[in-house]
Amino acid sequence: MYLCVDTATEQSGISLVTSDESFGYLKLDSRHASDDILKNIDELLRKSDVELSDLKGVFVIKGPGSFTGLRVGISVANQFTHQLKIPIIGVQTDEWYGNRTDESDFIYLQTMNRDQVFMVGFGKYKRDFVQSIISVSECHYELSSRPGIKWLGQLSEKHGELMAEVDEVADLLSPDEAWRKVIGGYSLLSQKKYDLIEPFYGKEPTITKSKKK
Repeated sequence: MYLCVDTATEQSGISLVTSDESFGYLKLDSRHASDDILKNIDELLRKSDVELSDLKGVFVIKGPGSFTGLRVGISVANQFTHQLKIPIIGVQTDEWYGNRTDESDFIYLQTMNRDQVFMVGFGKYKRDFVQSIISVSECHYELSSRPGIKWLGQLSEKHGELMAEVDEVADLLSPDEAWRKVIGGYSLLSQKKYDLIEPFYGKEPTITKSKKK
């Protein structure tokens, strides 16, 4: 049984899952996550008849995302793994979204500010679109010039309107189903129990510009 914490996406919530089964999900209002997250975890454990001793690990979305949202979710996740002495895994927002679809070839996009988006390619686009932060106009140029390309992610209304001519991935899996896929891709047996998670805001020095065609 794994506790999964998301305070970074539009589907922010708490899940209790294994790779094969979902035991419960409670949605969080990311704007008030700091007030509700511990109460929601307690409520979900009680409703699912799960004891803290049943938890084998913690998964948390580590970003990109809002500064406050990430700090709240990661702090709580780190607290649980430290107190219970169980492993923890930090999952990037793009990786979590990638598990919400059966599509293999797409671009993940996330609004970072008024003028920039976080972008990374999946599948056959992984080599051409490395993890980067670029201007939304450059992003539009790169994607609109490639017929058949699709995007997935979290864009502001303004950025979404600009990217309207590029197809968006549809038919997304539920948050619980996404977490089950994430868990199935990790082996927590090799994880150190006290390697606590740091937020990833998307602007680390190692990020490079995407290749322009």
